[in-house]
Amino acid sequence: MLRGANETLFVDWLEGDRAKIADGKTRALQHLLSAYGGAGSINDILLEDARAQKRFGKLRSEIWKHADAMLRELDEGGYYAPKRESKRPSKPN
Repeated sequence: MLRGANETLFVDWLEGDRAKIADGKTRALQHLLSAYGGAGSINDILLEDARAQKRFGKLRSEIWKHADAMLRELDEGGYYAPKRESKRPSKPN
C-alpha cells in the first residue's frame, strides 16, 4: 500500500523495525514509535484512494497500539518475546 504510494521511507522504516523486533531487538520499538511524531511523520501520509486511506489508518493505529503495549510491558519489568503459535495447557479439572 505504501510502496504503491511511493512512501518508500516508511516502507523501509516499518519493514526494518519489524525484522528487528522479530529478532528480539527491543530498541526497534522506540524507533518504530518515533515514526509517528513530528512534521512529515507517518501520521501525515495521505493516500489518494479513500478506501486505501481508511485501511491504512486502521493498520497504522494497530501498529502503534501493539508497539506501545510491548514497550510498556518492557518498561514495567516484563519482557517481550515474539509470539509464536501458543500451545495452551489444558485447564485442570
